[in-house]
Amino acid sequence: MSAIASMKLSTILDNTLGIMYGTTNDAAVSVNATFDPEGFDPKGIARWVNRAGGIPVGYPNLTLSVRRPTAGSRMYKVMVKLAVPTLEVTAPTTVTGIQPAPTKAYDCACVMEFMLPERSTLAERTALFNLVHSLFLGRIKASDLSPSDDTGAPLLAAVLNFDPPY
Repeated sequence: MSAIASMKLSTILDNTLGIMYGTTNDAAVSVNATFDPEGFDPKGIARWVNRAGGIPVGYPNLTLSVRRPTAGSRMYKVMVKLAVPTLEVTAPTTVTGIQPAPTKAYDCACVMEFMLPERSTLAERTALFNLVHSLFLGRIKASDLSPSDDTGAPLLAAVLNFDPPY
């Protein structure tokens, strides 16, 4: 079981996966969001929040759950959800001079669900994870730092610009 600890995530990564053997370049990736553990809900879903904004209703949050196989389904189900809320814009003061309470306008969210047969091997799960990971990349660099391949994955354009696949 993994530790329940803070997660350091970043919104400023480029869309490049660099695989550099024999070198470490940790300074190239910066962290601008720390999600601290908040606990588990009654269904056993773990939750982390980024409290940097100071307004609980506006905390970005991440949830993660792992459902074990049941008699009806011999699959592990791993679900992760990341939600980044946007608060309503309010006037600085009302007629009474009191600032209205912050309210959430909407969430930008991502939900990922992995369905993994209990018979699957670690190599098969690793291959699936790496394929999913590469959907988020625009370019993959080779180990010699010179050649690179564009992934051609449509996910980036679909999310950023609402571009359909065709």
